[in-house]
Amino acid sequence: MQLSKSLLIARYSARYSVRGGVGLVFLLLSLTFGLVVANSLLSPVEMLMKEVSASQGGRDNPAFTEMVLEGVLDQAREPVAWLLQERETGDADVDDAAAEAAAAWAEYLLEDRPAVLSAIFMILMLGWPLIVAFGAFDLFAGDISSRQLRYQLLRADRSSIFFGRLFGMLITLTLVLVMLGVTISGYLAIKLPLYDGWDVFSWTANAVLVLAVATLPYVGVCSWISAAIGSSFGSLTVVSIIIGGVPLLAMIARNTYEPAGCISYVLPWGYQLNLLHNETGEVLLAVALCLLQAAFYGWLGYRTFTRRDL
Repeated sequence: MQLSKSLLIARYSARYSVRGGVGLVFLLLSLTFGLVVANSLLSPVEMLMKEVSASQGGRDNPAFTEMVLEGVLDQAREPVAWLLQERETGDADVDDAAAEAAAAWAEYLLEDRPAVLSAIFMILMLGWPLIVAFGAFDLFAGDISSRQLRYQLLRADRSSIFFGRLFGMLITLTLVLVMLGVTISGYLAIKLPLYDGWDVFSWTANAVLVLAVATLPYVGVCSWISAAIGSSFGSLTVVSIIIGGVPLLAMIARNTYEPAGCISYVLPWGYQLNLLHNETGEVLLAVALCLLQAAFYGWLGYRTFTRRDL
């Protein structure tokens, strides 16, 4: 009975989550962010293809595509390698093994997978948690403040309401990610036929799944803070400070005491890029950490929600 009520609430929450003012702003913000990131990387490639095609009289030739791909890789290789090297080592002083591992990871993303898509989804991975904070901050806070949840408790128990709204938000976020993935991959496949269609589709599907997994702990944090603070504005402020402040605090702390950089592992910031790793073991470990943190923060949210005065 509780499961059926939770699913019913989840369906209702997902259906109506973007119909309010905050929901519409969240949808607009998330789509705008994703499309701006994609456009900033796809536009230069499109211009390069037009220039190469114009220089050859507008004729299609596989050699021209290879030329464009080489240009894309030349532009992307250095920043991607630097980012992954920082991720692998945490500082500028690297040993040969760490540098080699970072180079192999970069080669996997740029050579073995569609490089343009890899760059887009890496940037999305870094910015998406802040979008999640804006979308999920008001899971319970607004209704706790207005006492609206008391009327829902006449028909459903607290557990059903908590998990129903939590699952509904996850469904909404996943659908937004799917829309972004379809739009970006569709544009790349139609307008910029640099890669095989199946490679574009499979890597996009993988990246959307990865982003959905990385979303789980952040939604767990939002559920906890939203249940603890009976104010929408207060919840948004605290959630934003926590999600945005963890990597900033880790960066500052690392400059003072290098091991203190592990603060970033309090949230997936410290390991979420490993979800796109070339080694299966690293990917599985990152997935396990995401699920573990999601369960922990979700439990804190559930404990707070079921014990507080509504």
